[in-house]
Amino acid sequence: MAKAPGFVSLKEILTTFKISRRTAFNWLKTINQQLQAQKLDQVVNIPRYGYKLTDRTKKSLTQKIAKVSSPQMGHETILNAHERQTEIILLLLDQEHYLSINQLAKMFHCSRNTIIKDFKALKRHFPALKIGSSRLGHRIISDENSIRLTVYELLLRQDKLVYAFINRLNYSFSQAKELVIKAQQQLHMSFSENSLQQLTYLLLFTKWRITHNQTIDRSENWQWIAQNTKDVLPTCTKLLGKLGGNKELKGEIVFLSKIFLCSQATEVDCINKNLYHDINNIAQEIIFRYEQLTEQQISYRVFTKTLCNHLYATFFRVKFGIPFSSSEVDEIKWQYPVLIKFTAIACAPLEHYLQKKLPSEEVALICLYFGSVNNREYREFTESDKLKRALLAEVLVVCSSGIGTSAMLYHELSKTYPLIKFSLPLEIRDLAKIFQHNYQAKLIISTTILPKGKYPIPAVKVKAVLTKHDQTIIDSFLRQEVPRKLEHNASAVNSLVSIINEYADVKDEKGLRLSLDKFIFPGLQKNNKADLPTLSNLLPAKHIKVLRKKDQLKWQTVLKWGCNLLEQDEIIDQFYFEKIVQLINRYGPYMLIANNIFLAHAAPSNSNKKVGLSLILLDQPLEICSRGESAWVTCMFVLSPGKEKEHEKALEQLVDIVRNQENINRLLKAKSPQEVRQFLLSFY
Repeated sequence: MAKAPGFVSLKEILTTFKISRRTAFNWLKTINQQLQAQKLDQVVNIPRYGYKLTDRTKKSLTQKIAKVSSPQMGHETILNAHERQTEIILLLLDQEHYLSINQLAKMFHCSRNTIIKDFKALKRHFPALKIGSSRLGHRIISDENSIRLTVYELLLRQDKLVYAFINRLNYSFSQAKELVIKAQQQLHMSFSENSLQQLTYLLLFTKWRITHNQTIDRSENWQWIAQNTKDVLPTCTKLLGKLGGNKELKGEIVFLSKIFLCSQATEVDCINKNLYHDINNIAQEIIFRYEQLTEQQISYRVFTKTLCNHLYATFFRVKFGIPFSSSEVDEIKWQYPVLIKFTAIACAPLEHYLQKKLPSEEVALICLYFGSVNNREYREFTESDKLKRALLAEVLVVCSSGIGTSAMLYHELSKTYPLIKFSLPLEIRDLAKIFQHNYQAKLIISTTILPKGKYPIPAVKVKAVLTKHDQTIIDSFLRQEVPRKLEHNASAVNSLVSIINEYADVKDEKGLRLSLDKFIFPGLQKNNKADLPTLSNLLPAKHIKVLRKKDQLKWQTVLKWGCNLLEQDEIIDQFYFEKIVQLINRYGPYMLIANNIFLAHAAPSNSNKKVGLSLILLDQPLEICSRGESAWVTCMFVLSPGKEKEHEKALEQLVDIVRNQENINRLLKAKSPQEVRQFLLSFY
């Protein structure tokens, strides 16, 4: 309320802190008691408007209002639902006896219902963490492996409460960090700065648990790690010994080995040759599939290597069942939903190799790599080039989250502020080099917290995937430092149109404005998908053929029928069929976009007259064999992509439908082209 410009409704309070009405009223009562004790005006409550602090009270408060005691943080603060739930986990870890709901409600000054909801939320968010309950209260009953993974997940989320908890254990952070650095050198790995920090804190927590005789016994992956990696087990054995643990604790050694392998790194050279070649081939297959879906050329050396390094961590996380968590994943899913859909289809080779489906969080991370390639400036720069560019930049970009997020952050900043010179993503250690030379930068945009006062220019902390809040903060700083470069398009365009009108007879002023706007601010131009053809436009009933009770057909025959439906309307020519056949013969049946759903297509060429789509629906699965691989198909779509990506919206709609197995089952039951079309269009 101290920061709110007007009234705050009861609903906003309940939503923000995820508390019950009773808890909210208890908090307000406590707030008023504390304000009264400080001789300040109490909270104003006006029915139908909400709650508000008087200006006098706002001016008098220099810290957060309504401070309630927090048992773990060591000082008084107000906790939101997420923080309260983290505190409950830490309390249960730090105490051997039971904790009752009444005790927790009293500690957090909230109702029993709020604590009960917190326990339900913990069960949803951390399913592996088992919390037992009895008449005595609650306590953690999980094995030590699950406890360790829960803390690791909180560290991945950069949870400040967990960092504070581990800091209070009074172990040396610098010594633990040195152990991680030496281990990565021995393993020929190069961790991102975030990974380095997370591993260090996990080591400190591990030391605390081992000291209290809480050790991991599970070591079932020992043999697999020994056979498929180099020096990982010996390195982690030595590290555990230096940490003060027993070198014979095989479960602890295996756990540390898994976490090291799962951590994000820019260089990885500790796996055997067979696994290295397999992952490298999978990375190339994923890139190829993505290119075929999006008609975007991205297969260059640096990108392939970068994606490959990321896939090592993805592979190990999925194989070992170690969940990835990040505060930015939800933002990625919200900002790039279409990109994630295409990435999920492209990642099929990795899922096939693992014999497991990739979690949505992993797909979201991989999609960042594809999103980052839109800006070609980021491709082939050496370290020397990066430094030279940084010295000329107006804004320095510092990212410690990994290569994919670094590239995406740079791309988003360049697109949003096309007139401002940004450095390529830097690491924290690069800043010292830059400020030793003549630099032009006026601001640092960083995804990690930088020490206050250490650098001669201000720094802004943002997420790697920019939120609206982040952009507001950046705008505020840039308007102070480079206001002329943040002027809206209309200002510059209006001036130019006025000048041109003085010397020429402009017949189409609107068209002139659009052209000038596109020329001056190319980074701000976005594809207007509202104007793109939909699935309804591209798939009329005459482009659908339902085959029932046919003898076993060859896939070439079915493909030819699908092409003929498009050829009859002069959407493609007779050579388009041959182009698709050549691709299948060369790369195998890679065009599966879902179970039994085949999207036959080739890149735009002279054989594509215009964008179009056809469908052959079969009542019996059809086998496509090529290059030693086979796929069973019951729906074969034939797509003629547009030269300007006119097919994107229809493809997005199609993917939404067929990625759901229930929808596929319903589609296969259709008895006529009209029924197929009616079903597909019922979604939009």
